[in-house]
Amino acid sequence: MKKFLCSLSLAAALSLPALAVPYALDSANSKIDFQVSHLKLTQVDGKFNKFSATIDYDQTSSTLKILEGVVDITSVDTANPKRDAHLQAEDMFDAKKYPNMTFKMTKFEAGKIYGDLTIRSTTKPIVLDATIQPNGKELAINATTKILRSDFDVSWHNIFKDNAVGDEVKITLNLKANAK
Repeated sequence: MKKFLCSLSLAAALSLPALAVPYALDSANSKIDFQVSHLKLTQVDGKFNKFSATIDYDQTSSTLKILEGVVDITSVDTANPKRDAHLQAEDMFDAKKYPNMTFKMTKFEAGKIYGDLTIRSTTKPIVLDATIQPNGKELAINATTKILRSDFDVSWHNIFKDNAVGDEVKITLNLKANAK
């Protein structure tokens, strides 16, 4: 009888679906970059130096189960301190009032990460085109999307705003993580 119960327990355990594995973000090897047009002639490249993420991935089904992130607005870096200070100002990100932007995945399907992006006090659904590459206990997530900064009330209240900075912003995530 004990052998039967042990066999039954083992069979039940093997038939359970695999659970997603939590991953720890490797922030030293991860990046969050953005690009926006400037004066309709050039492009400004920027990045955020401080961010965190919660990641769960199921290797059995090759499915991203959880992706949530928090970005520290004061870590914006465009290689121009004066511009970075303006990006943190009230008429742009308003870093004093809204120190973070957040992302929370709602679905992963067919190479797309669906989720809610919150900048300032505005939350909008976005879709990122993604490739996810598991490699043993390591995971790489590369994703891109485009947003309109005006959708999030990130706008330069200046008469030259439409000619100075583009509304469309390309966001690129290159995240590396290790299984916990």
